[in-house]
Parts: sequence; structure tokens; C-alpha cells
Amino acid sequence: MNPLVYLVALVALATVLGLVWQRTQGRVTRATGEAAEFASSGSLVTLLQFSTEVCAPCTATHGILDTIARETDAVAHVDLDITHRPDLAARFNVLQTPTTLILDRDGAIVARIGGAARRDVVRTHLDRILETAA
Repeated sequence: MNPLVYLVALVALATVLGLVWQRTQGRVTRATGEAAEFASSGSLVTLLQFSTEVCAPCTATHGILDTIARETDAVAHVDLDITHRPDLAARFNVLQTPTTLILDRDGAIVARIGGAARRDVVRTHLDRILETAA
């Protein structure tokens, strides 16, 4: 077979995989588990962000989540650098940074965001959680 056909097929496959990966970034998915020791007392929701030292999307996500937490009294933001805590990465199955876990008031994990968080997506999800908690 012609090497050019292999090259075109490889480029097409890489493009499809890249588009699929891009669509999954920043989406909120349901999650379960326990992270009670990281829940902020007095808050209905804690945004638990896992970051690393050299991560540009982590900085942007930190800004978004911190702003949301400052705008809403019932929401807290906790940012953990897992560079020196691989145990946390393993415990919470963090395969990329940033990864954000959304915790309820008891520290139960209710949702997960892989990749850079988008303000509108986080806000919509938080509004749903806060409506049911009220």
C-alpha cells in the first residue's frame, strides 16, 4: 500500500482523537467518593482543585473558581498542588491538571471537571446543587 495512504489515515485518526479529547475538557461529570477532610466548613459546596506547579490552565482555572467562590457565600475554593503529593493524585485518580472535584457540605464528591473549568459550566452546575441544598 502507498505510504501516503498511511500518512493520511494517521492524520485523520489524530484529528478525530484530538476533537474527542477537546470535547471532554472542562465538562462536568458525575462522580462519587469521599473527600471530607478537604470540605470547607460552613460552605454548602467546596470546589477542590488539583493543580501542579507548571500548569497554565491551572492558573486560569484557579482564577475562575476563586472568583465564583468570592461571589457566592455558600461556595468555597480549595486549590491543592499535587506536585509533591502523588498520593492525592492516586487517591482521587487525577490523570490531568487541572482537575476539580465538587464536594457537598459533608465532603462527598458529587461531580468532577477534567481540564480547564469554564465559568458558565461551573456556574450552571453550582446553581443546580445550591437549589437542591436550599
